[in-house]
Amino acid sequence: MPQQRLLYLDGSHLSASLWQGGVLREEGHFPQNESGAAAFAEYLSQHRGSNFSMLADIADEGFQIETLPYTQGADRNALLARKLGQYFYGSPLATAVSYGREKSGRKDERFMLTALTRPQLFEPWLAALRAAEVQLAGIWSLPLLGGALLEKLQAGKKRCLLVSITRGGIRQSFYEDGQLKFSRLSPAAAAGAAEMAASCAAEVAKIHQYLLGQRLVARGAPLPVIALVHPAQSGIFLEQCKNSEELQITLQDQHAVCRLLKLKTLPQDSRSESLYLHLLAQ
Repeated sequence: MPQQRLLYLDGSHLSASLWQGGVLREEGHFPQNESGAAAFAEYLSQHRGSNFSMLADIADEGFQIETLPYTQGADRNALLARKLGQYFYGSPLATAVSYGREKSGRKDERFMLTALTRPQLFEPWLAALRAAEVQLAGIWSLPLLGGALLEKLQAGKKRCLLVSITRGGIRQSFYEDGQLKFSRLSPAAAAGAAEMAASCAAEVAKIHQYLLGQRLVARGAPLPVIALVHPAQSGIFLEQCKNSEELQITLQDQHAVCRLLKLKTLPQDSRSESLYLHLLAQ
């Protein structure tokens, strides 16, 4: 059976890891420049028989909820292609995720239309993959995996803001009934746990104001917030991430989540990209 290797792309680097039996082992770290692309090509030459999957965690991403007439077959494909072109013209890295049909009226179908809107960031890596003729199963966006994570956690909340720290920054994704509605990646300078906790608290407050402005949440209604945090840093995060009438913050033990998902390689800090890579491998 071919080995499974996972690629993680943020705004400045690509990393490559071997995933096997719940163990994740990073094998390469390639900067976004010519030397990095050359080193990645050399890495691929050593692993041509593997199956690769890419996880993207970048700020250049668009989301649009759209309700469309229910269609099937070629008509459905043409309608979705036209809509994706209208919203995300110029990006081939776009997709439509069905959120099911409405229960009344014409029973139209709801979609999340989403795209990675800076395809040039991907092109050097995709060119290397094509040149090596390796198998790429697909490209996934990190926030689209969050719904599966919430389901594993049995969060059971109608509305929820999921906060994860990754190499790319502070990722905040808003879900309703387990379906992604909006996500934002805010850059975070390399800092200690206290500074990162303070940044998370500030970013949660900002995105809450945005969600209020977009009428995605109601003013005065408490919003559940789940933040993935390394157990050794939970005390530091508790000092910064205070509950309020409108924000109900739960610090989720990151290592407990890893054990729940059967990820055997536990993160050394509150960064959670390895957890999402494991979800993708599963």
